[in-house]
Amino acid sequence: MKFRHGFKAEAKRIAARVREKVGLTPICPIEPVQVCARFDIRLLKLSEVEPDSPFLHGENRKFFSAVTVPRGGQTAILHNDKHHEHRQRSNICHELAHCFLGHGFTPPLTIDGERTHDRGIEAEADFLAGVLLLTDEGAMHVLRRRLTDEAQHLYGVSEQMLQLRLNMSGAYIRMRRAAVYS
Repeated sequence: MKFRHGFKAEAKRIAARVREKVGLTPICPIEPVQVCARFDIRLLKLSEVEPDSPFLHGENRKFFSAVTVPRGGQTAILHNDKHHEHRQRSNICHELAHCFLGHGFTPPLTIDGERTHDRGIEAEADFLAGVLLLTDEGAMHVLRRRLTDEAQHLYGVSEQMLQLRLNMSGAYIRMRRAAVYS
């Protein structure tokens, strides 16, 4: 997915401001629940809102991750709390990213019952969610300190997200270049 010019830099600035407002340095793990509280975003668990939801069990769990919804004058994130903890953190950060990027609320279904999905804004939210979870500085910290084996646990991310961020942040390339010149 090709982003609009300047988007990645904007996303990194947003992540830095969010981290600053919750008192985190760029290398600290982020706690999405704390971010929701700091920005007055209500976090709702699907199992509490809809205990009989088919999305809480078996194969159906993969069909619902999270959604951002207006709730009175506030914003709420409804997430599937039956996903793995790392996935929940990623899902919540994805929805937070929609909020921070100012993406408008859209109904999840069209009038014809088709799912609405804007690939552009979803890709933007994916990117910012990744940066929120593991900043470029955090990725460099992982490699410099040789924390790759512990990083999933430290940052609460999946192996896939960890590798994605280590690649997209340029951390691997910077470490290779540093090794060449040292």
